[in-house]
Amino acid sequence: MVPDMSDKVFGLSVNQVMAYAATANVMLVLVLTSINIYYAWLAKRQADASSAQVDSSNRQREIAAETLSILRKQIEQQRTADLATVGLQLKVAIHTIEDWLKRIGSVAFPQLPDEIRILPTDFGIATQRANAIDPIVAENMGAASLYAGEAETNIRILRSGNPAKPETWKEMQDKATNNLNIAKYKLNVARTRWESTNP
Repeated sequence: MVPDMSDKVFGLSVNQVMAYAATANVMLVLVLTSINIYYAWLAKRQADASSAQVDSSNRQREIAAETLSILRKQIEQQRTADLATVGLQLKVAIHTIEDWLKRIGSVAFPQLPDEIRILPTDFGIATQRANAIDPIVAENMGAASLYAGEAETNIRILRSGNPAKPETWKEMQDKATNNLNIAKYKLNVARTRWESTNP
């Protein structure tokens, strides 16, 4: 004989147990659906934050590109200004030295101004700008500046000489002329190189 199986579990009929199990399944599905919806919402927030971060990065990239473009334009403008400044200063310096050579080149005692200044005051700045572009040009400009400085000293001594006694000033005139000619040569070398490398 087979024992009689009871139609009840925990005091509930099989149909009631099945109904409760179905209800529990529905509740579990609702909880899992809620969890999935929550995670989907979090994923959307993260995606939106990532999208905003990408947009921000793109804006920063665009701003950096614009800034770089502006800096390149400024550098090019500064280079153009430096090229013009150095070229002009070389021409002015050569012209000024030629004037001084004429002024002190006579056989008579030269008429000299109170202030002896051969090269323009901006010549040192132009030499620095030239050095940033072409150090060889700057080297020749620096050498010309040294020789012009020596010539200034010679001319100051020359000015204190006695016009009636050429032996008191003739030697200084020759030294000043020599220093001016060397300075002019150095400036011509610098100018030729400058114009050939920076058309």
